Amino acid sequence: MSFGKNLERIRKGKKMSQAKLGELLGLTQQMVSSYEKDLSSPNVDVLIKIADYFNVSIDSLVEHVVKKPDDDNSQSRFLRYYENLNENDRDKCITIVQTLLEDREMSQHRKSRKNN
Repeated sequence: MSFGKNLERIRKGKKMSQAKLGELLGLTQQMVSSYEKDLSSPNVDVLIKIADYFNVSIDSLVEHVVKKPDDDNSQSRFLRYYENLNENDRDKCITIVQTLLEDREMSQHRKSRKNN
């Protein structure tokens, strides 16, 4: 996914207009639109402002992933998927993980009670 599509996904996930984002970052709505359409790219200072505002890494905004030998391990795959979720879906993901951990803890507790 391109920087523009990532910016649009994140902005829409926050239910924010291009004009509002531009106002918050000192940009015009037209500049935000041109970024989202991949017609232009922000300079480093603006990229940092965007990343800071949305509390995301620049790497995730521009889809830069440093390749590592073990990049296909489950943790790396999970993080790649997670980075591509909007805020609402990230909250759902956290709830699912919490439920899995609670279920595992309850199962372990039942096993230990059964063995005693």
